[in-house]
Amino acid sequence: MDVVSLVIVVTIIGLLFQGVYRILFGGRRRTILPPTEINLPEYESESVQLRNRRRSGRRSDRSDIALPSEGLGEGGGILGEGIQEAVISEEGVSAFSERLEREGAKRGSVQISLLWNNWNDLDLHVITPSGEHIFHDNRKSACGGELDLDMNFKPTSKTPVENVVWTKTPPSGTYRVGVRHYKIQHKNSILSKIPIISSLILKNETDFKVSVTIGANQRVYEGKIRHNKINNELLFIAKFAIAEMEKGESKPKELVLEDENTQVLENETDSSVTNNAMIEMSLDSSNDLGLSLEKPDGQMISFLDVGKHKDILFEMDEMANKQSIKLNNTIEGKYNLYIEEYETTDGEESTKYEIVVNYKDGTKDNFEGIIDKGQEKKKVGEFEII
Repeated sequence: MDVVSLVIVVTIIGLLFQGVYRILFGGRRRTILPPTEINLPEYESESVQLRNRRRSGRRSDRSDIALPSEGLGEGGGILGEGIQEAVISEEGVSAFSERLEREGAKRGSVQISLLWNNWNDLDLHVITPSGEHIFHDNRKSACGGELDLDMNFKPTSKTPVENVVWTKTPPSGTYRVGVRHYKIQHKNSILSKIPIISSLILKNETDFKVSVTIGANQRVYEGKIRHNKINNELLFIAKFAIAEMEKGESKPKELVLEDENTQVLENETDSSVTNNAMIEMSLDSSNDLGLSLEKPDGQMISFLDVGKHKDILFEMDEMANKQSIKLNNTIEGKYNLYIEEYETTDGEESTKYEIVVNYKDGTKDNFEGIIDKGQEKKKVGEFEII
């Protein structure tokens, strides 16, 4: 080989090595050497840009992902499968506090926070008493709830935290909390794509903790969650209930929920209370009809009052089209039953209903009939407790 050919070959090899070096280590060099734009007023560092995107909620659209909010925590269970209520320690409380303070989180009378310890993208979900779903694509609810921290949609922290908060008066009723393991990821995207190395650095199963703070009370739940590429569903964590705040109250009061679906005010239980009457309604269609009743003192009771009365328990089975109202420690007198239409499904022009009133002595009263589409609130019967 002559000298000219040798020089050409060496030059080509040198250029190839230089190109490979820039590809592998160019990012590191750019990090070490500050960009010239840093002296410009409009310059923002990468970390600032990520924080601003997180604050503004700009992330990939996930609107095509199924969100089973109606089935999240329904039924008698208070905790999700595999979820445990953790013993609150000073270390555990400080972990939440430090991360929330670090990210500039908002604080409020009701606050739900999620933390974990890897680069993966976990998402916090909260279903409000009205059924509205607070999550990354719906950050603010009509009832005042807000997801103000949403981390690791890009791998920015190995100690992330997410936060849903009510800074003003929270709505009364039942809240449901869920977590989704959206994505497995690592800070080093190049290494995470190499098969052998990725199996070592990528973590599928993720330990997490969820803190629920209501007024001055705090509960912490812990569990594990895995990412499932085929059916990446929400994991139900827990549900809790809040009583309607009375005039002059500054802090919300939690309702104690038990697995049997009994609802009594904390520290105000009464072992002498018995079930005086149970009103059960079944429908033959999926139309949204509401059962309500008028008490002897003229007070109206309906499913819009969930969580407001310690002596009344509301239950709904949407799959079976059934509703029930359990009356504890009732007053004597005549009660009037009503059905009201909230929403009618297309094609369902009328709905047949059957209502059974079960008394504590074992006797029953039955009422049945048909309510037509568009019909106003209808009185369907009356019964008396003596």
